[in-house]
Amino acid sequence: MAEAHINLSQLACNIETTQARLGDCKLLFPVKANGYGHGAVELAKAAQEINIDYFGVANLAEAIELREAGIYTPILIFSASRLSHIPQLLEADVDVTLSSPAFATTLNGAAAQQDKRIRVQLKVDTGMGRNGIWWEDAKALVQLIIDLPQLEFIGIFTHFSTSYSTDVNEQSFTQGQIDAFNQLLSQLDADGILPPLRHISNSSGVVQYEDQVTTGYFNMVRPGILLYGEPEIRKEWTNPIKPILSLKTWITSISTLNDGRYIGYGREYQTSGTRRIATLPVGYADGVSWWLKNSGQVWINGQLAPIVGGISMDQITVDVTDVDNIREDDEVFLINEHLPAMDVAQSLGASFSEIVLTALSKRVARIYVQQPVPCAISG
Repeated sequence: MAEAHINLSQLACNIETTQARLGDCKLLFPVKANGYGHGAVELAKAAQEINIDYFGVANLAEAIELREAGIYTPILIFSASRLSHIPQLLEADVDVTLSSPAFATTLNGAAAQQDKRIRVQLKVDTGMGRNGIWWEDAKALVQLIIDLPQLEFIGIFTHFSTSYSTDVNEQSFTQGQIDAFNQLLSQLDADGILPPLRHISNSSGVVQYEDQVTTGYFNMVRPGILLYGEPEIRKEWTNPIKPILSLKTWITSISTLNDGRYIGYGREYQTSGTRRIATLPVGYADGVSWWLKNSGQVWINGQLAPIVGGISMDQITVDVTDVDNIREDDEVFLINEHLPAMDVAQSLGASFSEIVLTALSKRVARIYVQQPVPCAISG
């Protein structure tokens, strides 16, 4: 009862615009969480056709899904894996993230038993506080990885925590992450143990700290929402980059409610005067946030209309009193150029549009289109 339309032509524009800006710096396309809700396999196939350098996924299952779909481009599993997954990791043809000596040693032993070598990348913590070895302790682990003969040390990376912020204190913290990682890379370089790939940057890092994260030791970036067309930070060169997804449904019924009538569970909305109310066949089971009750909007017939009442599992209600020429079966957009996913996320008090996009459930049909877009790329 809802369709997400994904424009692969706009995806190509977003990727090519970013590639042109990066020069020789490699581009990793994160397609974790089902491609941020867009459909990982279809997006990976489209990106592979235009020679994306790498894909990033969150876990082994996501990597296997891509390989089974015919994706041959290198894949990095961002997160630490379970010990029990090592046999599958050895078969999956992926880059495995390491962050502890114990996992590195166990992985090497399992690979030796099968006479295999496996590509690994080291995750370093410079201030995110999640998995990863602290940067001041990382050099010893790098040396251990190099000494383990079945491990091919292909890369090292860290992750920004507040690169999207324009607050001077947060920018200072981000700069500290860059400086710390550079200090580590300089030590590895001096000892002749620097791996081929070194990367730190997400989308906002590419835009706000472009010169620092694409030069020197750094030779790959990992922009996610930038390529999906929803960057938190913009500059002039990002103008061709636009959202690739729109989300639409249809009006299934229209009712006229008199003054004082209640709408939805909990009677959380009461009409003031006579109102025309349209019912739409989507709800929180499709990914419409419960927090949009009495505050969200939709786009109908060229006009915005407010969501009234609560968000049910399968339905929402919209006040269409002021919308012209409304009929049953009219298209209604929950996300489009007039209602960007980033704006919807911010209306919920969220920082990232992924909170909206990754919520889209499998009940929402993904429709892939090649709709031409203007794409004036400048390096």
